[in-house]
Amino acid sequence: MTIIQLRVLLALKELGNFTEVGEKLGITQSAVSHALASFEKEIGITLFNRDRKGVVLTEGGQRIIDHVREIVGRVERIKEEASSLSGLKIGKISVGTLQSAAIRIIPGLMGVMRQKYPGIEISVFEGTDQEVQDWIHSETVDLGILTAPCQNLETIPLLTDRMFGIVPEDHPLAGCKTLSLDQLSSEPIIRALGNCGMIVASRFSQAGLSPGFKTIEARNISTISAMVRSGAGSAILAGLAVPRDTTGIRVIPIEPPLFRQIVLAAPKLQALSPAARVFVDLTREWMAGRFQDLT
Repeated sequence: MTIIQLRVLLALKELGNFTEVGEKLGITQSAVSHALASFEKEIGITLFNRDRKGVVLTEGGQRIIDHVREIVGRVERIKEEASSLSGLKIGKISVGTLQSAAIRIIPGLMGVMRQKYPGIEISVFEGTDQEVQDWIHSETVDLGILTAPCQNLETIPLLTDRMFGIVPEDHPLAGCKTLSLDQLSSEPIIRALGNCGMIVASRFSQAGLSPGFKTIEARNISTISAMVRSGAGSAILAGLAVPRDTTGIRVIPIEPPLFRQIVLAAPKLQALSPAARVFVDLTREWMAGRFQDLT
């Protein structure tokens, strides 16, 4: 059993294709096949079913893949600890993030990380709040940037993100300096999925208001703004999610103010790898004083 065999298993689970795995790991397709066959022979079970479309885990493969991921993760930790002791900064980090943070926060962080720590490789996974939490719990990612509250995770506050009403430019409310939930409750509200949408729904409920919600998938923020432009309804978005291009729409603060809390989350912050701890420290430093216009 070798570390390259274990890396092949993880890559096959992720990509499902021998050619793509070879390209990712920098080895030939035949080397991928040999690594899998050798490992299956050693442990005595078939791990992947093969067909024309690629490979998928067998039941036995599904039962051991988490152990494989844990072993590879521990090997990476050993390398990172050794590099930390020697004064070098190398390693791999996987980060789950909301789309709004992927657009407004991650690019700046990636640029600074590359300048200061070129030996640290970062993978970014974009999803909803629930998806990011699931990725953290399943160890698909090391940590995540998402909206509080988080279940069974330790968090570090990053940003208090104010909510804004988004209306078409020809809407009767477009000239208002602020908007109340009461003003928005008489028409359809296009609500994003995730904790942000739940915060909005909860606040409407607390105020005894029942707007006509139209729930859409929040994977593409531009979809919400496009629907507002078309006159399909109005929206309530957090500041990070407000589109840069406001053509055809008006962005108006909600009063009384409505906020969401953006946090950095992990199962155990003290148990993070050296590379992940570098990312946490740099994120806190980089975020300090930024986005004050959203609070």
